Amino acid sequence: MRLTRLGMMKKNGKRTTMDHGTAKKTRSVKKVAKKTEAGLCTDQQQDVEEETTKMTYSIDSDSLECGICFLPFEDRVYMCKNGHAACGSCCVVMGRKCPSCNEPIGDIRCRPLEKVLAAMSAPCKFRASGCTETVGYTERRSHEASCPHAPCRCPFDGCTYLGLLLYNHILDEHATDAVVAMGSLRHRGITVTVHKSKPFHVVLHRGGTRVFLLLNGGDVLSGRSLSLVSVGPPPPANCELRYKIELAAVGPGQGELALSASGTVPCVRQLDVFEAKAFLFVPEAYWGSSGTVSVTVHI
Repeated sequence: MRLTRLGMMKKNGKRTTMDHGTAKKTRSVKKVAKKTEAGLCTDQQQDVEEETTKMTYSIDSDSLECGICFLPFEDRVYMCKNGHAACGSCCVVMGRKCPSCNEPIGDIRCRPLEKVLAAMSAPCKFRASGCTETVGYTERRSHEASCPHAPCRCPFDGCTYLGLLLYNHILDEHATDAVVAMGSLRHRGITVTVHKSKPFHVVLHRGGTRVFLLLNGGDVLSGRSLSLVSVGPPPPANCELRYKIELAAVGPGQGELALSASGTVPCVRQLDVFEAKAFLFVPEAYWGSSGTVSVTVHI
């Protein structure tokens, strides 16, 4: 990793300023008082040339990452009295105990490291995919999580696709495994037959760009968990993706109550890092001998 540091140096009467810009020269005027023969003071202007340059250093990237979550530090960095650093959220997760020495952590800010991080910036790591943003180091997490140029990985086992056109890829390569809605997903919804043995079902909207996965988890006792996730970038800040999953009553002895769940659709770049925090619990009785249930999804 390369980092740029800001600073001021003086050498041989010249002052050098380091910033993120291209090397350039500026001029400033310094007033020097000088006595004349009559004993009066006049101002003599002395030109001092200032040269602006950029200095680059190399450092291992893991030196600028939290030793607990292994993610880039954000704007607030804490340390224990022995100097072990961690991000604020990890201090809470660890019960405010340093995992390296068991000393309290979370009260002392690591100001020198925060100052270095605040002076650093770099191009987005997705620049190869088209992003032209240059972001501060402490903003990397939030920017990369929402960058529209971040590639998405195909959720199907054995498929190696990683790119920006996941919707088109699924239509081209996995169309038989996708359910495509022709009308409005919000008002009319789409009915999906969920098979107990399939970990997810792909839901697409004709003419859209988003890929939705109806997840079928076996991580709960006496039933299954149904949840929804979008594989792709999050929506703009002023928008929100909402969903509702509905399951009609089956009949006496097989699920006598209608079930439903709703919430905000989470967005991820790849399925294997996602863990559902909210889901619809479907008891075993609803699945019947066929091992399927019919659910309606509104988005």
